Amino acid sequence: MKKFSLTIKKIFSLIIVILLLFSYITDIKCQDNTISEVQPEQQEEITFKHNYIKVKYREDLVDIGNPRFEYLDTSRSSFIRGAWYDEDNNYMIINLKGTYYHYCGLPLKIWIDFKRADSFGTYYNKYIKGNYDCRCNYVPWYKDN
Repeated sequence: MKKFSLTIKKIFSLIIVILLLFSYITDIKCQDNTISEVQPEQQEEITFKHNYIKVKYREDLVDIGNPRFEYLDTSRSSFIRGAWYDEDNNYMIINLKGTYYHYCGLPLKIWIDFKRADSFGTYYNKYIKGNYDCRCNYVPWYKDN
């Protein structure tokens, strides 16, 4: 019986080691994300870290860590905790006190003015909130989600 108990412990230990190795390998694969853009003269490599978020009123997750999004540091705002803009799709994501919202069809000029605003919250409330409704404008689909 004692020999059987030792065998069970060895098998259990082996399973734990295998699970830990699998977890480690998976973490390495998830952290090593690169996008390569091949150009005639050179190959440029861009490395990024995925950051999938749930946007209110949107079914799928969006990876705001993708380089297609320009990030705006809004740390001086108590209301807005980050903003991201995809210029190719005129698509903005904004974090308002922990909840992510999206705006579709938002012109580049509005984004530029928002970035330059003295108060992000005031500008958001005056020019963005209530406009650029994703029920009425094109919602980009990010197939790599």
